[in-house]
Amino acid sequence: MRTKVLGMVLCASVALSLTACGSNNSDNSSNQGNAAGNNATSSNSNSASANSNAAETNTDSAVKDDGPFSKYDQTVTVSLGRQGVSGNNLPDGDTLENNQYLKYVEDRLNVKVNYDFSVEDLDAYNQKVNLTIASGDIPDIMVVDEQQFKRLAQAGLLADLTSVYEKYSSPLIKEYYSSYSGDRVLNTGRVDGKLLGLPNTNIDGSYQLLWVRKDWLDKVGLQLPKSLDDVKAIAKAFKEQDPDGNGKPDTVGLLGDKSLVGDGGFFTFDPVFNLNHSYPKSWFKDASGNIVYGSTTPETKQALGQLSEMYKDGLIDKEFLTRKWEDNAGLVSGGKAGILFAPWFAGWMISDSVKADPNADWVPIAAPLDSDGKRNVVPSAPSGSFLVVSKDAEHPEAALKMLSVEYEGIRLIDPASAELYKDKGVGWLNYPLNLQLDFQDALARDIPVYEKVIKDGDTANLPARLIPRVNSVLKNNKDPKKDIPAFADSLAFFTAGAVTGAKEITKVEPIFYGKTETMVKRGANLDKLENETFLRIITGAAPLDDFDKFVSTWKSTGGDAIAKEVADAVK
Repeated sequence: MRTKVLGMVLCASVALSLTACGSNNSDNSSNQGNAAGNNATSSNSNSASANSNAAETNTDSAVKDDGPFSKYDQTVTVSLGRQGVSGNNLPDGDTLENNQYLKYVEDRLNVKVNYDFSVEDLDAYNQKVNLTIASGDIPDIMVVDEQQFKRLAQAGLLADLTSVYEKYSSPLIKEYYSSYSGDRVLNTGRVDGKLLGLPNTNIDGSYQLLWVRKDWLDKVGLQLPKSLDDVKAIAKAFKEQDPDGNGKPDTVGLLGDKSLVGDGGFFTFDPVFNLNHSYPKSWFKDASGNIVYGSTTPETKQALGQLSEMYKDGLIDKEFLTRKWEDNAGLVSGGKAGILFAPWFAGWMISDSVKADPNADWVPIAAPLDSDGKRNVVPSAPSGSFLVVSKDAEHPEAALKMLSVEYEGIRLIDPASAELYKDKGVGWLNYPLNLQLDFQDALARDIPVYEKVIKDGDTANLPARLIPRVNSVLKNNKDPKKDIPAFADSLAFFTAGAVTGAKEITKVEPIFYGKTETMVKRGANLDKLENETFLRIITGAAPLDDFDKFVSTWKSTGGDAIAKEVADAVK
């Protein structure tokens, strides 16, 4: 499931500028494994453009003028290391190292890209990056994770991009970063006041909504839920009252996933924890100003008690421990499940249910609410990966220029980019720099556009990037559920997207998102201890009071050390 959901999260983020996980021009809704694109996130390598001739040299005189879109007089060659694109759907004959997206960037800037390495598998890619860091010989440009970024900075291997960013970033790139208040994203790439890396941006809104089949609610005589008690009543009815009408006891209650919580997670129980003001796996300050780990609070124990009771009463799917993501998705598409927690982009998965049964009427809502009528949520970590440039790169500004040109193509700002792989659904990750950027409120800011075109039908002067999605919304509004790809896009981007901005949503911001030294060393064991304890409590294999033993063990085996490191980092 981890690969599937990671795929969906990434695609969902960049899909806000495109259509689902297809190309900038695809009218098709993507197959969901992509929010991180059904892992449309990787591919192969070995540079087809590795053979540069004598004219393709890097010289200071190559710069024609000062600007993000200025073309070099002489060809500038840059070396690149990157994760490839797994399951790539490039046309036959095209590769990561030789395709229209890459050529578009190269031609506009007179830049030649040579791939030092490209590795599809994330773990293998990280191993390759770690080896290059250890050797001290890194490519001109690559994208790294937080720990690799820190190691590169400490080793003095990175170029200072402070002035380069100001001069060579396009207005759009700067607007993306400024949409995150207080430079809180861009600052994650600063070390001692120097901008040593360009962070990716994670859009807002990946928290779980409650998805429920309204047609089943009508059949069992219940209303859309607000409280956890409402959710329990619905789960019980869906399990016991034959909502699919086949006369068999073959429907389940609330779906679950053994990961229990996670940003962008499908079938997880984040909303149950959150209504108790419990925020597992996040760091906060308590009322006394102490830094606390959300998984160790009394509120988390309370939430575990509620989930344990729900499981004992059969309201949570009894088989959730052994089900994979695909199993749960199959229960949805097969009409055996009618209530679950998942993000807005679950609309693509849920559309399979409607394909099988046009009467299926799925409604996303911000629920369950706490006693104050709020749906508390933890925003996504603002960033987690960084585009870095070697201190030995002859043209560090080329990275910013490439990124600026690339996003003119991804967002279809340049009309010529709309012709690249037109209607072929080729993923954006085939552009040379796989750094995901968008506005923090990218999802919410498009909702008024859909509302307006539904009202007046006027599609004039729309940004090119929005036209495929607007067409989907209009098509589905005219003939609901007749075109499943259009329905899926409309359900995700418009119907569910609007709910992410519901007045009940209350954001609870952690004080720390990164990883400390002890987290890296002991985090896997501590996470295992936490997950196993929580699962045993929920399923009744351990008493609720085992939570207190967990907290004590967690603190003594690394938790206290991590808390101190977090406190130091916050200071």
